Amino acid sequence: MGRIPIRLRLTLAFAAAMAIVLAALGFLLYTFMASALDRGVNRNLRGRAEDVEALVRHGGIGLPSGVTFAQVLDGNGRVVDTTPEFTEPLVARTDVGRAKTGEFTVERHVPGSDELARLLVAPVDLDGVTRVVVVGESLEAKGDALENLLTLLLVGGPLLLVVSSVGAYLLAGRALRPVSAALARERRFVSDASHELRTPLASLRTELELALRRDRSPQELEAALRSAAEETDRLSQLAEDLLVLARAHDGQLPVRREPLAAAEVLSGVQERYARRAQLAARPLEVRAAPDVVLPADRLRVEQALGNLVENALRHGEGRILLEAVPADGRVELHVKDEGPGFATDFVDEAFEPFTRSDESRSSHGAGLGLAIVDVIARAHGGSAHAANGGGGADVWLSLPR
Repeated sequence: MGRIPIRLRLTLAFAAAMAIVLAALGFLLYTFMASALDRGVNRNLRGRAEDVEALVRHGGIGLPSGVTFAQVLDGNGRVVDTTPEFTEPLVARTDVGRAKTGEFTVERHVPGSDELARLLVAPVDLDGVTRVVVVGESLEAKGDALENLLTLLLVGGPLLLVVSSVGAYLLAGRALRPVSAALARERRFVSDASHELRTPLASLRTELELALRRDRSPQELEAALRSAAEETDRLSQLAEDLLVLARAHDGQLPVRREPLAAAEVLSGVQERYARRAQLAARPLEVRAAPDVVLPADRLRVEQALGNLVENALRHGEGRILLEAVPADGRVELHVKDEGPGFATDFVDEAFEPFTRSDESRSSHGAGLGLAIVDVIARAHGGSAHAANGGGGADVWLSLPR
């Protein structure tokens, strides 16, 4: 049996907790309602008993009918006065004897009725002669009210549990969607990283095995070692790029901000790639006003711009322009070329790790250059963008000024 999905597990846990809460609330509500109804019955009985006691003391006869019923008994339990619906004593002679020591209440079926009633039995002293006042009230209304409440709880409780559980299931889906997407990206990242690592490792192993398989000339050994060195460099660069991305995902990519002149930063990148651009017959130019300054980490910004120049040299054509443009409190650091530009469907996902356009899949790149540009921009509180300009690709970092 497969594992229960986390969304369903969360919903089941919520449903169990909700069921306990609803059961506890239902029990408290039922208990409170029963207690309130009891207090109401007792207040009615006490009020009616006081009325009857006053009537007895003043020598009145003829007890009126009402919600409660009443009787006046002598010391032997015989009926002295009663409401019209009862002729027989409502309590036994033993209850009359018990009443002489103080009032009490009992619940029992009254004569001539199958309804349960609560009776208040209280003594009344008339110049040494004891009379017993008995007042009662049917508990049918109380029972009906509690039964209706119990029905409401038994029907409404499960219905509320189902509705809330469905809501919790939908809410868990919405809450877990970003987590699921992040996990999917993480799995894809690990899978792509494993693939990219296997390729140079396999090439390196192949070169070394071929070099050792039989006697080789010094020239062949040198060629094999050079190829192995290239694959080692590729592995080293890939490991460094993966480390940068991993630290960025943990929110720990360090940046040491200092005031930097944009022209100076772009010129430094220009100098680093000047020879490669010259060998490729690709003009590498800088355009930046001397007063454009931004707080940034020089090494990280130069790393990002270097990745962009690498891409322009590898995939672009014609002149490469490094340009700093102030824009709304920010500084945009552009790298433009005059090549074919990006494929239309590639621009939206250009900064995803291991993403490469179709025409560049055969190159040695791992598809991490633009991803690193993006994380460096974000570490500075900025963003990275890509577009097809007037005659080639235009990629830039937008950083706070």
